[in-house]
Amino acid sequence: MRLALNYQHVVPKRGGAETYVVDLCHRLIRLGHSVDLYAETWAEDVLPSEVRRIHVPAPGGSKRARILAFGKNSEAALKEADHDCSVGFINTWHHDVLVPQGGVHGGSLEANSKRFPAGWRRSLYVLGKMANPRFWAYRAIESKQYDLARPTRFVAVSGMVKGHLERFHHVPKNRIHVVPNAIDFGRLAVSHPGATRCKLRNALGLAPDDLVGLFVGHNYWLKGLKPLLHALAERKRRRPDARTITLVVCGGGSVGPFQRTARRLGIDGSVRFLGFFEDVRACYWSCDFFISPTYYDPCSLVVFEALSCGLPVITTSCNGAGELIEDGRDGYVVTEPDAIGELCAALDHMADDLERARLSARAAVLGREQSMDHHVARLVKVFEEAAASKSRRGPHSARQGSSARKFIR
Repeated sequence: MRLALNYQHVVPKRGGAETYVVDLCHRLIRLGHSVDLYAETWAEDVLPSEVRRIHVPAPGGSKRARILAFGKNSEAALKEADHDCSVGFINTWHHDVLVPQGGVHGGSLEANSKRFPAGWRRSLYVLGKMANPRFWAYRAIESKQYDLARPTRFVAVSGMVKGHLERFHHVPKNRIHVVPNAIDFGRLAVSHPGATRCKLRNALGLAPDDLVGLFVGHNYWLKGLKPLLHALAERKRRRPDARTITLVVCGGGSVGPFQRTARRLGIDGSVRFLGFFEDVRACYWSCDFFISPTYYDPCSLVVFEALSCGLPVITTSCNGAGELIEDGRDGYVVTEPDAIGELCAALDHMADDLERARLSARAAVLGREQSMDHHVARLVKVFEEAAASKSRRGPHSARQGSSARKFIR
């Protein structure tokens, strides 16, 4: 098939979704498909040479303006082209298949609001978001993405996202395919795991037998770092003799508010804030378990990465990746980030060496089952169905005169 992939910035250092698009390009080329990438920017050295790059400009002074311009210019470029199947991911439309990697905006807003107590604070947060012009930009984009007059097929990365597609956009069940995210474990492998573990632990002043949990995320508020710090403090308060857990926090973002929270709670001595870490593999191989008490994550790639490195995971039911974790087998799924008692109990389980070793063995199996090869095989079936349906409809009915297809510059 000749496929068109549409994503604004294909630069893996920016995050997991960008890395996913690169991995997808590699797998599709390996399977013999032709791939055209429609993007504003890309990291040249990470893409297969066979991928044809089409630059889509995105002018504008604000982030909102650039997002909208990229979407409009992508639509114009795709109307000009002739592909068996076009695939979009975030903030673009006019596709045969849409994979909303970031989930659904309504679901995200609802989950984010739960960081605040029910009542006027939560309502004020929602109203503040709705007053932001970017909110209306996202609403406008989703109105195009989920225009059911178009024959678009949708790939939900989790059952949670499928439910949000049905609830917020009334997408029929027969147009939604649930295909969980996946990872390339080969990118996470290190030649000497033991040496990697010792090197980072020495750099952080940690002993070989210290119990270390890992938190990775760029949005500390959304990913639940605050309730995690409170859970660590509460566990220490309830059981002063409990085994100490050191938390390693990795990811971009302002750490000041969380450092102050840790200090106020009296746990600053057992929290290491690393900031953005160039090679997160060292963190996976140096820690004992992974924890992501997130308020919202469509299907967390870092959870699968941690699992595949043998780290048992604690996460929440607000994370689509948690749908694959069986409590007490690969890790623990708590009901919500603010369920402090549940978090404390899960942390106690991780402090038991024998139980953690059992969980670790199962975690590695589960993580490596989330392979890109299996994932892409399922995606290709959706692409083939979309291409077959498209051919039955005949030539693209939306082709217009060249004047209607010019880029916004």
